[in-house]
Amino acid sequence: MAETRTALIHLAHFGIVIVRIKKDVLQSLDDATKNLAAAILETGGQRRPLLIDIRAAIPLDDDVRRQYSGQMVVDHFSALGLLVDDGPFGRMMGNLYFRVAELEIATRLFGSEGEAIAWLLEYRDGPSGTTAR
Repeated sequence: MAETRTALIHLAHFGIVIVRIKKDVLQSLDDATKNLAAAILETGGQRRPLLIDIRAAIPLDDDVRRQYSGQMVVDHFSALGLLVDDGPFGRMMGNLYFRVAELEIATRLFGSEGEAIAWLLEYRDGPSGTTAR
């Protein structure tokens, strides 16, 4: 498990990298860079699904949001599930991220961690090295 100033990051035993953004901490561009680097390190060099829990997060500045939407995400992760607060504000934050990110991997918003994990499990690497869907 890795911990940065703004997130807790680990590879779960079922093969999904989980990033939990800490409550009420404003992320800088440097924080985003460190969080992404720690998440990539947790993959162990294998392309894996990524769950980002932003239920306790505060909104990101545009430059920070763009840092999380680059090619590095696509290169290291097979899918991205964004766990948001189930209310309208959480959904708005998640939709704004996806609109800016335009990632070339499967993405989806979730209000339930269990649903997010079930969906992301479909994107773990299969035995042949191809991504299962």
